[in-house]
Amino acid sequence: MGWMGPVVDDQEHEGWVVPLFADGAQGAGTSSARGRLIARSPDDGPCNGDRVRLTYRDGSTADGLWQDGTLIRSDRIVHAHTSGQVRLEVIEQAEEWRPDAAVVGWVAGCTCGWRGTPWTRVPPELADPAARRLAVTAPWADLEAADENRVRQEWRRHIAGWQALEDVEAAAAWQAAAARSLDEAVRAAVKAGASWADIGRAAGMAGQSATERWSARD
Repeated sequence: MGWMGPVVDDQEHEGWVVPLFADGAQGAGTSSARGRLIARSPDDGPCNGDRVRLTYRDGSTADGLWQDGTLIRSDRIVHAHTSGQVRLEVIEQAEEWRPDAAVVGWVAGCTCGWRGTPWTRVPPELADPAARRLAVTAPWADLEAADENRVRQEWRRHIAGWQALEDVEAAAAWQAAAARSLDEAVRAAVKAGASWADIGRAAGMAGQSATERWSARD
């Protein structure tokens, strides 16, 4: 999808160039011959073409396609009673695609929800990265490598703290694994008849310290 970043506390930080549209819509990072797929939040509510489920107070449900405030069931019967339900659930969102020509700018995005400062799309003769104005020469909305790197730099600054935490987690895991490995090595040395003085010398500590650390365990 984009630029792989750290994973901290099971939260992934993956970045990408998010296309922007004049009405505030954002691209989901997927493109095809149809243009750019629009990102939608589960909290946006139903849109025309969504498959939804209505649940009523008596426990009954009605499934179908949402169209202008009404529900069209699979048997093509219009279910007009869409008020009074306890829950309206979007089961499957309809895809919305927009042409590349409709993209008015870009912004760095991250799967954690963060967004950077927008960059404006301008004709090639008005391009000025210092003023956050970028251009594309093709009919598509994909940035040139140098401009994409400018956007990526903002995302890298965003993940710097998360990257440091991932490094801490990795170092802590390595330290714990090393400690277990050392414990196993000492246990093997004791069984082989090594003295605590020799074990301490091999572990870089005094024999008394080695005794205090491992003798009770063994």
